[in-house]
Amino acid sequence: MIAEIAARVGKSVIGDIPPDGRAYWAARSWDRDTHDDHPELGEDFREQERVIGDYLEEHAKWAVRAVEIGCGTGRFTRLIVDRTDCSELVALDISAKSLELSRHRVPESRVQFRLGDFWGQDGLIAGADLVVCVDAIHHLGNVRAVLERIHSQMKPGSVFIGNVWVADHFHEFERRRYGGLRHTVRTLGFAWSAVLIRISRSKLRTGSYRTQLVRSGEVAEALHAVFSATKVFTPSRYFVSFVCVA
Repeated sequence: MIAEIAARVGKSVIGDIPPDGRAYWAARSWDRDTHDDHPELGEDFREQERVIGDYLEEHAKWAVRAVEIGCGTGRFTRLIVDRTDCSELVALDISAKSLELSRHRVPESRVQFRLGDFWGQDGLIAGADLVVCVDAIHHLGNVRAVLERIHSQMKPGSVFIGNVWVADHFHEFERRRYGGLRHTVRTLGFAWSAVLIRISRSKLRTGSYRTQLVRSGEVAEALHAVFSATKVFTPSRYFVSFVCVA
């Protein structure tokens, strides 16, 4: 109950200020492998990976040039290489450590790994047949604004494949992931961070506010408003995954 109250308070205080986790993620590397082996949530993560892999083969196997936003340690970079026929793939991430691990996982010469901030990469997506962003949209800022920026750079007819971690069962997910006590502490940290951000007019930031959580229905509405067509929309308990056309 304390976690739920803290989350509501933090969300109310933060209002429409978008999250900014750039400094947090630039200094870290998120290893999805450890989550695939999680005793409570591993099957949820593995199922999500299967869904994205099927999307790639069914809707983008033909792609020649691909761009991946937030490639992390290369788990989905590997899927793009294995499940599509692309001859050129640019994989972007803000973390140098993540890119180093990605290069070891996907050593193919057709993959160009690029260090950089999503918001500073004008023209990166232009000309791509396929854009992929998995496990990152909710960390990049306001979800609707992220989708709009991606779409604005895509060429007509190109395919966007991605997912968003949603708020529908957030507390259940976090308790299964961290345990009840740690989840409560983390959520209290978010509420305090929200207060700091609000009273400083966004000048003070902490890593506690690095994710924007919206409900699955809000994601569906945003995709419908931004993209020409949503070909597939697959909700699961903690994520929604989708295929859209620019």
